[in-house]
Amino acid sequence: MTALKLQNASLVEYQVVVPIRWSDQDVNKHVNNATIVTLIEESRIQWLNKDAAKVGITTFDCPKVVVDLSVQYKLPVSAKSELSVKISTERIGNTSFVLRYRGVQAGEEVFQARTVLVVLDEETERPRVISFEERTYLSAYLVEGDSKS
Repeated sequence: MTALKLQNASLVEYQVVVPIRWSDQDVNKHVNNATIVTLIEESRIQWLNKDAAKVGITTFDCPKVVVDLSVQYKLPVSAKSELSVKISTERIGNTSFVLRYRGVQAGEEVFQARTVLVVLDEETERPRVISFEERTYLSAYLVEGDSKS
C-alpha cells in the first residue's frame, strides 16, 4: 500500500481489491474502458457506504450524485492479475467533495481518475451540507493543501 502525505492523520490511501469478471473484458482481453468507471464506482461504494458504516458513519449511504468524472487510462487492465483501487480525498466543500482514484495492477499504475460528488437530502433530493462526521471521515484521507474548509 502506498502512503500519501495526509493532513491531520497518518493514514494511507483507502485501498480495495476489485474483482475483475471475465465479462469485463473486450475482444483484446482488456477490461473495457467503460467498465473501469464501474469498477471505480464499486470501490467508492465499498469505501463510503460499507466501510464507513463499520466505523459508525452511516450517513454516506444516502443519495449522492457524480457531477464530474475524469479518467486517464495509463495501461491496459487485464483479468490476469489483481486490481487495487486506491482512493484519497482531494477537496471537501460545503455540499460536495472531490475524490482521487489510482488503479494499480501488477505494481503499475494503470489509471487515474477523479470524481466530484454532491451529497443529496433523501427527502428533497437537493444538495445538503456534509455533516461533521462525514467531513471527519473524508479528512482522514485528505491530500494536504487541497481542502476548502
